[in-house]
Amino acid sequence: MAASVTLSPSAVYGTPGATLQVPINLTSQGTASPAMFQTDLSFDQTKLTFNSAQVAGQTNTASKSLATTVLANGNVRLLATGLNQTVIANGLVAYATFTLNPQFLIGSTPVALMNCTSSNALGMSLSTGCTAGNVTAFTCDINGDGAVNVVDVQLIVNEALGITPPVNDLNHDGAVNVADVQIVINAALGLGCVY
Repeated sequence: MAASVTLSPSAVYGTPGATLQVPINLTSQGTASPAMFQTDLSFDQTKLTFNSAQVAGQTNTASKSLATTVLANGNVRLLATGLNQTVIANGLVAYATFTLNPQFLIGSTPVALMNCTSSNALGMSLSTGCTAGNVTAFTCDINGDGAVNVVDVQLIVNEALGITPPVNDLNHDGAVNVADVQIVINAALGLGCVY
């Protein structure tokens, strides 16, 4: 098996205006022993606003720090380094925090990793791949009129009953059912659109 490293963000879900963390994972295969990595986050700036990034999991365990900079094109560069030769193990390595812009009401947008590089403790480059994850926005305002009320509750009930197509799977469990109905009821009662 060839030695390689892959950096990949996880899929996450949120409501418009919410702040959420996108976990970034590292997977090394073969004899690859990454001691540092770098990647550029590319995302739709009309839908997401970058807030910050922080070390997590395996990067923290390896006593590495994470530097970030916003590039001229709006992409964000992440650079994980440390004054040691400790290998970064497979798993969670960083979080990128975004705010979903208020006009991003529904659908998905990719958070792509680009220009991924990694090196071992001797500074030798490792074959490094990138994958993309998605940020999916959802809203309890089923009819899109700007308010969550009894009308939205009836619309989600109709979806759960199969009267209308089941398109608002708010808890992302693969079905529109009573759990999604409860989410919309909670939002109509002023408890927020959360799952």
